[in-house]
Amino acid sequence: MGNRIDTRVILGSLRYKSAPDTNLMFNVPLVQTAQQNVEFDRNIDVNLEQVFNDERQKSDIFRPTCKFSILFENSYTGFTNYVPLENNLYYVNEVVAAKANCPVDPKIAWTGFPQYHEFDFIRSDYNVSGYTVPDISGYSHVNFVSKSASTYNWNHFISYPFENVYNQQLQAIEKKTTQTLNWVASSGIPFVIENDENNGQNIVGFRCPVKHGLTAGESVKLNFSYNNNDTFTVYSLGDGFDGSDLYIFNIFNVGFTGLTFDDGVEGTFKRVINADDAADTTSSYYVRKHKILTNVDDAVLVNAAFDQNIFGIKKKYESSGYTPNRIARVSIKEGSQNYTLSFSKDIKINPLLDNLQRPITELFFTTIWKGYFGLTLGRLKGAGLGSYGLKKGYEFNLPLDPADKLPSFWWRDSNSTSDTNFPLGTYQTPLGVKLFPAGQKINFTYVLPLKEGDTLDGDYCEWNNFEQTERVISTLYHKITYNPDVFNIGTPKPAGVNMSSGNPFGYYYQPHHGLSIRVFSTYVEEGNKKNVVDVPNYSYFSSSKDSFLWKDLYTYGYIDSDNIGVNYPFLNGVHYPNNTIIFRIIPEGTNYSEQNITAEPIIDDCE
Repeated sequence: MGNRIDTRVILGSLRYKSAPDTNLMFNVPLVQTAQQNVEFDRNIDVNLEQVFNDERQKSDIFRPTCKFSILFENSYTGFTNYVPLENNLYYVNEVVAAKANCPVDPKIAWTGFPQYHEFDFIRSDYNVSGYTVPDISGYSHVNFVSKSASTYNWNHFISYPFENVYNQQLQAIEKKTTQTLNWVASSGIPFVIENDENNGQNIVGFRCPVKHGLTAGESVKLNFSYNNNDTFTVYSLGDGFDGSDLYIFNIFNVGFTGLTFDDGVEGTFKRVINADDAADTTSSYYVRKHKILTNVDDAVLVNAAFDQNIFGIKKKYESSGYTPNRIARVSIKEGSQNYTLSFSKDIKINPLLDNLQRPITELFFTTIWKGYFGLTLGRLKGAGLGSYGLKKGYEFNLPLDPADKLPSFWWRDSNSTSDTNFPLGTYQTPLGVKLFPAGQKINFTYVLPLKEGDTLDGDYCEWNNFEQTERVISTLYHKITYNPDVFNIGTPKPAGVNMSSGNPFGYYYQPHHGLSIRVFSTYVEEGNKKNVVDVPNYSYFSSSKDSFLWKDLYTYGYIDSDNIGVNYPFLNGVHYPNNTIIFRIIPEGTNYSEQNITAEPIIDDCE
């Protein structure tokens, strides 16, 4: 009998440099170390925990899942001459319209909200006469197919960032000066200069429309120079107001002359951690591009049982006397159902490299607006601006223009739709069907399904080789606008509301939501250039340090002292990562404040 001698104790710091050393105590059992050897009889003790861990670390197959909680405020009322839609709005002027519509007058505008079905992840309006099933005349806007209920409005994919786009044109408005800034992603972060004073010291302030990511003591490399110098030390952050330190940085004014640092001067800068080692410590800037790994049919979207968000369902009963087609129904303005999303296709990650040519550590749930029912993405009549399509911009494009309180100029078709390039499909009202008073036809536009291998833009980011860290500067958003041929959110007048500019109000949503499948250590490793045995191929060679820099990948199941790491379920050779996503559909502006008033029954000659 004796003690086992095959137990190894490894300090945490010898496994990962950022891991703490801990005191460990083992109960050492007395076990038999020798036994009679019988020919052809072999026994071995199998450590099931070790076998499980070995299989877990070797597996590169993932089945990602998530739960969606939709937050949607139905904010735009409007009118339509398209009869099937007019018959199915959530009305706000039903009392006035019902009185004016006796006898029936097709010129009366029934104003209301498109119902929640038009934005829900799974449509449930499968039996609406004239809209999703044929009416007595045999017409239906869409012949509803139940198995397609989860793909009419939205399509869901798995994607990953695979390359960087450095020449992406960007535009933002600095909110205080209201100056419009145009720049290319690789140039860095834009700014507007505003001179100021801090504690009796003259400073040059740089106001940025995005978070600059700087700390005092670091440096900035400007896209212009003063006396042949383009790199300056950051003296302080902010202008004294809460939160301003994230968007404003200052340099000490040593007595600059001329116009270089005058108020209103625009430019861009790049972050420099150490000005004495600018070659290794200067950040690069880009828009990362995603590649889709699944097809529409691979997504499996279902109701999350009895799970609902906290805001509840907002609906009301529309009596037959208060609808244009004299049919009673229940209208839904906003819903609260949550959904679970999974995929029938396994994701194999080993062949994949991210946008920085490293092993991928993050997959993305990518949700794209399809809008098959055609209320959105339509063409302006007579405006000559072409089809809207699905618009693309960034978080810094979301605020209204402070000058006129209208959508930022970026959202005009010529800017935002030229960068999405999603394929569009169209269909018309059937020939012989006169659904407008004048009998004209309508083009209904929708986004065609994307497929595996398609690419689309992602977030605006910063990367620093010295830190080996990627920072998201601004999140990508898509914008949905109503088709004014079908639903006009203006008043029943030719001018409408901001329609002729090609820049109407709409809804924003974030298409990409990340899911960490493994993580890098927070510690930057260094490796001698003469010994590259343990240096990964994604490392960066620092000329100033004369060594390689990189971050180690944590093993699955390892969580460090900062709670960084992943520990997802692993079963039958497959990882099951999961996430919970708050999916916000954000209104850009509102034109209506609803009052909860129940109308009294109408008793008149039409009853």
